[in-house]
Amino acid sequence: MALNDSETLQLFQTIIDNLPSGVTLMDKDLRFVAWNSQIKKLLDFPDELFAPEPPDLTRLLRYNAQRGEYGPGDPEDLVRAGLERARKMLPHVFERTRPDGTVLEIRGVPLSDGGFVSTYTDMTQRKHAEDELRRIASYFQAVLDNLPFGVVVMDKDLRIVYWSGMSEKLFGLPAGFVEKQMPLANVLRTFAERGDYGPGNVEEQVARRMEIIGNFEAHALELPRVGGGVLLVRGVPVLVDAKPTGFVLLAEDISERKTYQEKLEQLATTDHLTGLLNRRAFLEAAEREIRRSHRFGQSISVLMIDVDLFKSINDRYGHAVGDEVLRRVGSELTHALRDEDIAGRIGGEEFAVILVQATLPVATRVAERIRLAFAGASVDAGTGNVGFTASLGIATFAEGVDNVHHLLSIADQGLYVAKNSGRNRVHCVQAGLELAQVGAEASR
Repeated sequence: MALNDSETLQLFQTIIDNLPSGVTLMDKDLRFVAWNSQIKKLLDFPDELFAPEPPDLTRLLRYNAQRGEYGPGDPEDLVRAGLERARKMLPHVFERTRPDGTVLEIRGVPLSDGGFVSTYTDMTQRKHAEDELRRIASYFQAVLDNLPFGVVVMDKDLRIVYWSGMSEKLFGLPAGFVEKQMPLANVLRTFAERGDYGPGNVEEQVARRMEIIGNFEAHALELPRVGGGVLLVRGVPVLVDAKPTGFVLLAEDISERKTYQEKLEQLATTDHLTGLLNRRAFLEAAEREIRRSHRFGQSISVLMIDVDLFKSINDRYGHAVGDEVLRRVGSELTHALRDEDIAGRIGGEEFAVILVQATLPVATRVAERIRLAFAGASVDAGTGNVGFTASLGIATFAEGVDNVHHLLSIADQGLYVAKNSGRNRVHCVQAGLELAQVGAEASR
């Protein structure tokens, strides 16, 4: 069905009247040919401005300039400037905020015959939403940048979309090293190349870590920090409708916490006076060694040590000197034993030693060396040096000895014999031997 000119214009008017945006059509002389009702609403134009005949652009510009739509300035100067821009017939897109706060997006498209079509879209709500998002984003940015741990955010392709300044500091990277959309693999490769992951092929190290993160599964691991210390790095997937859309890495310096934990563990297992294991820690370590010796059929020996006449030292010289004697005992034991041997203070002046893979002859030589070291040692009592001696009992792992308490009990029997035989002696009940003053010290 063909339409005549009048019907075509009516159809065109119906279409533009139902558009959500304001629309104007001008001819080459900048006279309005068509417009919709939305343009009057958006720009707050009165009906009489468009009657009794269609206005030209000059009339509308002057109306707007006189009511302050274009800001301060001489209205006629503002009109001339607007006409000059319009006569250039250039496509344009810009935003204009009206005095009432309405934000309009204005788009102009020139026509082939010299006319011009303009659309006016109310962007106020969207601008407010964008401003609110920017405001919230700035809050989050401030929070993230001032957190005591680093934050790294990646998209589903594991490209970095956010990297806090603290992250660069914690990972020992120069400021500005990480750029937006940088592949995470590039950063991991830098770590591998400088040796953060230890020896090995760089690309293999990067591939292993990318595989862990690429599975988008939560994980946590500890990494040595450049320059010393430890980082706790936790990975958390970003899920939308149960599908991974990104990944977040959180890095925290836990060096102080680790040191504190180690100190707590040391306090829980170490005798504060001598630095040796306390009773509980010694018994646990000794039990492990006995089980291992039993499993592999290896020899193991225990020494029970008691400082002779220790109460007399305390009574005569005071507890401070007595404490110094105990410290000296701990020092002499540490010096006399191998790294794999275990020494502990299990009572007031009572000590015990586990000699790993030591037969009775070896244990006997070690015990005698320790006895002689004590007999030759002394501590400063203020008015002179105070010497001390110790008695030692020996027990060696044998058939029927199945736990640490049994082995210690046998060694304690030897200690009892040594003390009741005159002190400053070494005795082994299992062998029925009294080993005192056995001669020159022998090496192990």
